[in-house]
Amino acid sequence: MSIPIAFIICTEPGRLEAQSLMLAESIRKFCGELKDTPIYSFHPRVGEPISKQTQKAFEALQVNHQQVPINQEFHEYYLANKPLACAYAEQNIDAEILVFLDSDKCFFSTPKEFLLPVNCNVRLRPEYGQGIGSTGFRDSQEWYWQKLYEVLGVKREVFVETPIGKKRIRAYWNSGLVVVRRSAGIFTAWKENFEKVMRLDITPPQGIYFVEQSVLSVTLCALEENVEHLPANYSYPLPLHNRLSTELQIKHWNDIISIHYFNLFF
Repeated sequence: MSIPIAFIICTEPGRLEAQSLMLAESIRKFCGELKDTPIYSFHPRVGEPISKQTQKAFEALQVNHQQVPINQEFHEYYLANKPLACAYAEQNIDAEILVFLDSDKCFFSTPKEFLLPVNCNVRLRPEYGQGIGSTGFRDSQEWYWQKLYEVLGVKREVFVETPIGKKRIRAYWNSGLVVVRRSAGIFTAWKENFEKVMRLDITPPQGIYFVEQSVLSVTLCALEENVEHLPANYSYPLPLHNRLSTELQIKHWNDIISIHYFNLFF
């Protein structure tokens, strides 16, 4: 019998160890009815394992950590860990709902929106600002998105509004918190599309850094999924607070479900 929901994280030696531990601790302490949700941590590259201290702490928090060499072809690009680990989890963890989380996050309340309704296969947040996104045909970065649309077979245009500046851009979502219904095969499609784009050497204007995030966004468009946005108090970008549109700025700590703190504590 499958479990209702599972959390997926990536943990490799270095600062991710402390971040993943704090994330797991916050889940166990503050996530209410979801505090005992299974947490699977993956170390997707060959190399030194995480420290014994972190391994013991994971055991105490009942975090299932595995070093599985699933990122070999793109070993030098650490963000490849995300689609590769997510697809591996989708194929090997018997859960109805999978939630991928970047390690630089922390929970303060129960993330009830993770329990997807029957008519929804995916929930996540828009990317905070435009970044490598495109506002449309007159944008200097439009060629990149048109190339992705062509290669990955997008037939329907979708736009989102950025939390910073309220810009209308082609659908571009943040890959640091992604909730999917496992049976929809979204993570596997993300991995396959990511591998295709990487092998074709299609990169954003600023370089390789956001390939996995833009490919996730275009994959969702190609699948024509009914993408729902998590509320603004999920993965709240704490260091960007003053840059967010006024109506999206959280006024009280008690209103926050989870934060995205980037390098704030490093």
